[in-house]
Amino acid sequence: MLNTKYFKPQFLVTGVGSLPHNNVSEALEMIWRSAPLAPYWPQLPGSGAESSFIGQYLRALIKTGVIDSYQTPRFQADLPDWPERLADFYELYLLANDGDDTALAEFGFSSEGGAGLEGFCRDIEQKGTRGAVLLKGQLSGPLSLGLQITDKDRRASYYDEVQRDTLVRSLAMHARWQTRRLSAYGLPVLISIDDPGFYAYGASTHITLDREQILADLNSIVEGITSEGGIPGVHVCAGTDWTIMFDSQIQVVNFDAYEYLTSMLVLAEPLNNYLQRGGVLSWGIIPTNNQVMTEDLTSLKQRLEDNIAALVKRGVDENLLRQQSMLTPSCGLGSLTLEISRHIAEIMQQFGPIHEKKLPVFR
Repeated sequence: MLNTKYFKPQFLVTGVGSLPHNNVSEALEMIWRSAPLAPYWPQLPGSGAESSFIGQYLRALIKTGVIDSYQTPRFQADLPDWPERLADFYELYLLANDGDDTALAEFGFSSEGGAGLEGFCRDIEQKGTRGAVLLKGQLSGPLSLGLQITDKDRRASYYDEVQRDTLVRSLAMHARWQTRRLSAYGLPVLISIDDPGFYAYGASTHITLDREQILADLNSIVEGITSEGGIPGVHVCAGTDWTIMFDSQIQVVNFDAYEYLTSMLVLAEPLNNYLQRGGVLSWGIIPTNNQVMTEDLTSLKQRLEDNIAALVKRGVDENLLRQQSMLTPSCGLGSLTLEISRHIAEIMQQFGPIHEKKLPVFR
């Protein structure tokens, strides 16, 4: 984990990832306006299955025939040549892991799925990084994918050791590829593992989920990020057991601070320990639903201050908390209307100048 004195975001504003646009240029215009210090590439789920939260990260698994399609992805474990398909996948993985750039690129995006990232990169190549101090990327997490992608009998793939392993390895290689791609522009790169599936841990409907397995899977993907010098983060837009993230190699924990502060308050001591180790808390303080239309900068700034005070009252070090905090919307904006997403972007833009005299420290 980064030492505290080397990474102090000081309420740096960024986004979660998804936007409701179909036009990459329009999405980028919103991103650079609302998060100029920490811009991120836009996920555009409305563009089709290959750009969806699930489909976007399946290229290598589909190419090797382990999964059947982007539209309704299923593991093809029932086919007679399943062992050969697995062998093809692991051969590709080993080549990528051993430094074959061509093989690593197969874990990237399809042309459709990568439109947002490629548009972001072209924009930087044409206009530079402007005043940005950090670039942000994202990928979907193993629990969300593993609970939603099934086999032909609709059994969740996360509960199958082989299927889970292919998902985790594929995501780890994608994380390495994406971090390398964004690192080419000379700025620190934050890659967030977006995994709302963490809500399932501890739920009565998923009692067989194992904490140690979840932790190991998360760290495997983190290693793909850190191997390329990136900063690993995680985003969960629900309440969960945050100690899994605190105990992992994750360096930035992004949570829905608007709806789920209680889930963090009950873990004040583990949170404080995490901050003392150099961890960063990223506050999803701007709601991503219709309720945001009744909020503005003043009300949300007050809500943030109240939340900070509540954590400090429970023993969290205020200086560490303020130095090691980021700000985001509570979730992605991909399912919202353009009107609501623009209102959120305006609030993000207004939050930024409040802290511009305290720029993040990277050394």
